[in-house]
Amino acid sequence: MDLEGMIAELENLNLADLERLARAVERRIRTVRGRPVSGVLEYRPHADGTLQAEVRRYYRKDGQVKEQGPYWYFRYHEDGKQKKLYLGKTEDPAQELVRRRGT
Repeated sequence: MDLEGMIAELENLNLADLERLARAVERRIRTVRGRPVSGVLEYRPHADGTLQAEVRRYYRKDGQVKEQGPYWYFRYHEDGKQKKLYLGKTEDPAQELVRRRGT
C-alpha cells in the first residue's frame, strides 16, 4: 500500500485505533531520529575494570524526554565472563566500589 492509501485508510479508524497508531508513529519517529533511550556519559579505567556513568532517558506520554541519573556501574571480567556491578547514584564511584567489593 502506498502512503496516500494509508492516509485514506485513517478515515476508517476509531478513536482508540487512532491513539494506538499515534503511539506507534511516535515510537517510530524516535527510532528514526536516533535518540537513545540510555547512554554512557563517562568511562574511567579503574583497577581491573572500568567505572562507567550511565544516564537513562524515557519518553513521557506527553512526548517530553525525561532524563535520570547518572548511575554508576563497575564493569569487569571474572572467570572469563563479563560482570557489571551497580554502584548507584554517587559522587565518588571509586570509594563506593571499595565499600562494595572490600578491595
